[in-house]
Amino acid sequence: MTELSRRTFVRLGGAAAGAGVLAATGSTTATAAAAAGRGGAPARTPSFGLTEPAEPFFVNVGLHDQRTIMQSFAVDSTGRHVYVVQITQGGTILPGDAPGDEEYARRAARGDLTLSKLDLAGNLLGHMYLKRFGHGVAIGVERTGRDVHLWTEVDAVTEGASGWGTRLLRFPFADGAVIDADATPGLQRRELLPGVDRTTCNVDPVHRTLVMRYRRDGAFRFALFDLDDVRRERPAYEPIADVAQPDVLSGGPVFQGYATYGRDLYLFDGQIYSATNPPEGKGNAHLTRVDWRTGGVEERVRTIDGHELHRREPEGLGVWLETPGRRPTARLGFAFGTSVTADPDDDRLCTILTKSLGG
Repeated sequence: MTELSRRTFVRLGGAAAGAGVLAATGSTTATAAAAAGRGGAPARTPSFGLTEPAEPFFVNVGLHDQRTIMQSFAVDSTGRHVYVVQITQGGTILPGDAPGDEEYARRAARGDLTLSKLDLAGNLLGHMYLKRFGHGVAIGVERTGRDVHLWTEVDAVTEGASGWGTRLLRFPFADGAVIDADATPGLQRRELLPGVDRTTCNVDPVHRTLVMRYRRDGAFRFALFDLDDVRRERPAYEPIADVAQPDVLSGGPVFQGYATYGRDLYLFDGQIYSATNPPEGKGNAHLTRVDWRTGGVEERVRTIDGHELHRREPEGLGVWLETPGRRPTARLGFAFGTSVTADPDDDRLCTILTKSLGG
């Protein structure tokens, strides 16, 4: 069983200041926080209604690179922007490249990513290139006042046909910029846990936590951190909670993304439509909810939302506030790499569907 610190329990189990999305009273929070200090369970934060019908957010929106599928996304609620990451497509020549680096296989193996910035209508506003970063399984966005930073993996190591990150990086968006993990000075790296690899991350903007998925001794785990704590560079970081990836994701399911909200960890798995996962079967995408206190699976559902979409490859989860400041409510977005038709030559597009809080 994992333990949550008293300080962060107030955030996860009590009312988030200014957010208006949590229901615990002050007296309930104080009582439960005292219990949590003795190893008790925190009060439940609202969970997303995974079995409820989804609402569309984006459907078949174009990204900067047209030939590679999206990997994950993050939403800046206040700025009303969406950031989407994908493997840099073949034929792209970037500063510092050697001959052959423009080939897709080389981009994927080295962990070169393209980051697109869009508005809420799906209009492309700009892009960046991230060299030697990773695979892009998850990204996060952090807003502190007027400042906005992205969180990603970085310092990719090649394993199989792909590059996978070994640390985390915090950086601002700059249209047209290229960040090279081997050459760009002054990067804000974070090594939250020693001796781990395959590190990726996501951010809960309501409770201001950061979740990192990582691998240690061949096994995947998730660690939860205070976002404001990891913003500060320090020699060591203490996770609020740390749980194993559930056994239900072992073997067959293809892991495709994750997000955290309050006391819950959400996971996404599934495969692109194919002969073994045909469109008429409405896909094998699943959403799973895990309790941060125990690491136990609280809910696992097959979702057929968007089953009519072409390609429909699960690609990323994200949490954001809808209409912040005006009776805000959090949304859970789950994304699919899609196309307009089933023709494999069609552009790779981005579709995001959402689930609301179920209470």
